[in-house]
Amino acid sequence: KPKVELTTQGAEITFPAAFVPTEIKGKVSLYRPSNKKMDFEVPISISEPTLLVPKKSLVGGRWDINMEWQYEGKSYLTKETIYIN
Repeated sequence: KPKVELTTQGAEITFPAAFVPTEIKGKVSLYRPSNKKMDFEVPISISEPTLLVPKKSLVGGRWDINMEWQYEGKSYLTKETIYIN
C-alpha cells in the first residue's frame, strides 16, 4: 500500500517500488472533517513513485486521505489520516 509521509513540502505519497509509476492511475481525495469547503482531489499522474500534495493546500489539523487507484487492471482503495501542525 502507498505510504504517506509529511515533509517540509507537504504530504508525500509514495507508491510501492514494484509498480511502474506511469501505469498508476486514479485520484487522491483529501477530506477535511471540520470544514467540507476545504475538501479537494488530486489526480494521480506520476512519472516518479511519489506524489506530492503541496503544503500550501493543507491547513493545520486533521485530514482524511482516500486513494482510489488502478494498476494493471486491479483497483485499490487506501485510506489514511494525517495531522498537519
